[in-house]
Amino acid sequence: MNSPKQGVSDLPEILYRHGMRRVVISPGSRNAPLIFSFTGHDNMECLSITDERSAGYFALGLARQTNEPVGLICTSGTAALNYAPAIAEAFYQNIPLIVLTADRPAEWIDQADGQTIRQGEIYANYIKKSFVLPAETTIDSDLWYFTSAVNQAMNIALIEPQGPVHLNIPLREPLYAQLPGQSSDLHVFKTISSSPVLSDEILAQLLDSWNSNQKKLIVLGAAPLSIESQKLIQVLSANPSVVVVAENISNVNGEPVIMSPERFFASLNEQECSQFQPDLLITSGHSVVSGQLKKYLRKYSPNAHWHIQSSPSFVDTYQGLSHTIIASPEWVLNFLLGHGESSLSPYREMVQKKESTLREKHLKVTRDLPWSDLIVYETVLNRIPEGSNLHLANSTPIRYSQLFESREDIVYHCNRGTSGIDGCISTAAGFSFASPKPTILITGDISFIYDSNGLWNKYLKGNLKIVVVNNGGGNIFSLINPLEGENPEREFFETPHNVNLKYLAAAFGASHALCSSQEELSGLLDWFFEPADHPFILEIRTDPDVNTIVFKEYYKQIKLL
Repeated sequence: MNSPKQGVSDLPEILYRHGMRRVVISPGSRNAPLIFSFTGHDNMECLSITDERSAGYFALGLARQTNEPVGLICTSGTAALNYAPAIAEAFYQNIPLIVLTADRPAEWIDQADGQTIRQGEIYANYIKKSFVLPAETTIDSDLWYFTSAVNQAMNIALIEPQGPVHLNIPLREPLYAQLPGQSSDLHVFKTISSSPVLSDEILAQLLDSWNSNQKKLIVLGAAPLSIESQKLIQVLSANPSVVVVAENISNVNGEPVIMSPERFFASLNEQECSQFQPDLLITSGHSVVSGQLKKYLRKYSPNAHWHIQSSPSFVDTYQGLSHTIIASPEWVLNFLLGHGESSLSPYREMVQKKESTLREKHLKVTRDLPWSDLIVYETVLNRIPEGSNLHLANSTPIRYSQLFESREDIVYHCNRGTSGIDGCISTAAGFSFASPKPTILITGDISFIYDSNGLWNKYLKGNLKIVVVNNGGGNIFSLINPLEGENPEREFFETPHNVNLKYLAAAFGASHALCSSQEELSGLLDWFFEPADHPFILEIRTDPDVNTIVFKEYYKQIKLL
């Protein structure tokens, strides 16, 4: 006979052998056996973060930076629900979070017992797979199933497409009793997989299509930095029939690349729209931000659209999908580069002329603007230290940042899996904890306030720098769909607030500085970016009404080409 909690004792070592090195734990009582088990493991780094929603995003940032699975442990009840936003983001970003939720035994569910909810399939719509483990492992078959389920969960989390998995662990009292020693004959199994190989026949068909089309548009979605992809795109862009679109969070850039598609497609007149319409569209990576790009490609559909992904995916963002190619995007593009023909198409030259004119117009329009969000982003983005990791909150930060050329010397990040404003501080904090490089977060005031509990942990480092653009709350809604005058619905869109960020920063022991002009900002930035012992928050105040006028005038001028 085994100990009732033998499975709990063995759990950390099984996860460790599958590559998990860190776990983020939120304090509780029902999860006490799990806490004892993981903190007692010699090689598992355990981090304690009280707020489960923040803990989930912190783990997401850790996993993204380390490229390793990261565990999450919480008590039973609504604590598990608070993981949901981060788990959904991890699911759509293909990040392997291993979610371990303590639970009451099955006989106590729906029996008015405290801190008890139905947890079995709590993340059903945004988890790769969920398992309910045996409440006790006294019988050999129960211990076998416990071990088997944990092995399955780790294999599923790490197989492409990677993603979160859920282990729900019912635990009976006593919760604080000493755990048994680890089993001497742990059973661990791993899945070995290889990248799909395209047949010679398929490759010949793709090559024929590539060579026969004179206007080839490559659109790259959000992706981690890949030096291989960067070099490959630079060479591909030399083909006169190829145009590459890559937003900053694709982490591919360079002179031949359209790095601000929102600006580019907003500026096209009707004749240019027709001229630019691609024959072949090739996409890879996760989502893109630009609404103008999506709107354009849905209206001006290509003859063929290939979506290349290393795992099965049936994403048809532009409503013209013709082929899903399951293979490494770098491998397929490298094959086309090595075997494809270079035509005399005027496609790239036409686009480069337009893009060059747009860049000149951008510099002219931004030269004499009044103090506004647009000036703030231009100034801050130009001054970020080389080698930094730049995290952009959703809403206005990611959109404003894409009006400016991407920098090759920094890496861009944004939670675009679900594109929510929650979790931006926590994600950046987790990332900075695992990285020695400067981690810069640019966020709006609402996103900052919403995730201010991301500052409520003891793992914040001085390499975390947070820029808060405070325009009085929800200014993006005035930019994308302004409500004129004193509209009674205005407060439900723009979320005005009276939160004093100075005192909020002080509550969490972070440094704070405030500026409200170009001169103040320019003078503060060098000091702000200097190494420090604790996080630094730079609050920049702008006028929302001026922001709206400047933003609308910017696009008006861009379109006057």
